[in-house]
Amino acid sequence: MAGKLASRLSRTIARHRKAELTPDRFSVLIVNWNTLDYLRPVLDAVAKFSPPDTEIVVVDNASTDGSRAFLKQAGVRWLRSPINLGHGPAMDLATTMVRTEFFATLDVDAFPISAEWLGVMRGHLDAGSAVVGGRLYRKFAHPSMLAMATRTFRERDHTFIRSAWVSSADFVHGESWDVGELISMREAPNITLIEASEVRGPDVIGMVYGGLVYHNGASSHGPAEYRAESRIAWKEAQARFLSDDS
Repeated sequence: MAGKLASRLSRTIARHRKAELTPDRFSVLIVNWNTLDYLRPVLDAVAKFSPPDTEIVVVDNASTDGSRAFLKQAGVRWLRSPINLGHGPAMDLATTMVRTEFFATLDVDAFPISAEWLGVMRGHLDAGSAVVGGRLYRKFAHPSMLAMATRTFRERDHTFIRSAWVSSADFVHGESWDVGELISMREAPNITLIEASEVRGPDVIGMVYGGLVYHNGASSHGPAEYRAESRIAWKEAQARFLSDDS
């Protein structure tokens, strides 16, 4: 099955690179895997804080938690993979569905908190940056908040898949590259990194990129020792940023 999916993805990417793009619009790309409780508020936040012509694209990695039924009536473009492809390959698949001049990516545990979030990143792209995004650990735009011109992504043959020479499937700081890290490495120094304006510990359980996007750095798939505190932080963030009074 993996071989057939790889072949299908290659054909889809080839068709995608020929597609015309609608100018001055964004698509927001999200990968979901059994994270329906996170996906719901993220989609609400994107709708609340983005221009009305913003398109939302979700790739679902064979979830079994009710995500498929939810996405059928969510009013977004979505694609369900028959297997869990992993974050990077699924995000690459999401890029094949983009038909707008720009795209932004969000982790499923990240959501916009300002109506300026796309405008600020568009401003950096218009000023000449090839990639714009939040800085989580090292000097690269993390896909929990990242934006690019779709044509740049296509013409430079970028990918969110980790380097093929990483020896372990487990990410180890300093020994392997994170999802999307190679994009910034290839485009450096032509990148803009948006630093955290707030951080809630331990580690990066809750953080805000430049007053634009909240990111819960240890959601349901994060380290087990942080998971309970992570869920508390997630609820706090929704109450703070997504309530009717916010």
